[in-house]
Amino acid sequence: MENKMKRRCLVAILLLFISYSFNLYAVEEEASPPPNIGFSLNLLGPIFGIYSLGVSSFLTSRVQIGINGTYFDTRSVDPKVTGWQTQVRMNYFFSPLYKSGFYLGVFGGFESVQVNNNSGSSNNYTDPIGGVIPGYRWSMTKKLDMLLGVMVGYMYGDVQISPELSFVYLF
Repeated sequence: MENKMKRRCLVAILLLFISYSFNLYAVEEEASPPPNIGFSLNLLGPIFGIYSLGVSSFLTSRVQIGINGTYFDTRSVDPKVTGWQTQVRMNYFFSPLYKSGFYLGVFGGFESVQVNNNSGSSNNYTDPIGGVIPGYRWSMTKKLDMLLGVMVGYMYGDVQISPELSFVYLF
């Protein structure tokens, strides 16, 4: 009976210590509230016929959620893709707000695209999409970030790997 009481006291003290440590960490992280809203734009996309715009918000200083819309009209690249795509996205930043560092993003959404291969075949895809985006955030100023990453996931009816280069302006 005495051993059970000692274990319970030890567990209670350990839980209090963990809770106290977490609260100190949370206060340090939330000292300056994160920006409420940000707009993202893929600047390289229009060169290839990909027009993307997004809006995002921070839940905490390290977790950002957003929604992106993309219109495809890629006439000069193979395969040629026309249509649209909508993504809900969440990024976790491993570095504090306003500091450069690595991030990991996950996305899910829906697409309606027509993919024309160079062989002349055409496929229509109206289906869910999803994947991950490991990358690096370069904090250029307190208002402007550049995200450079690699999107790996299911899009266009197959597993795709594509680069991401976008700018996020925070209000």
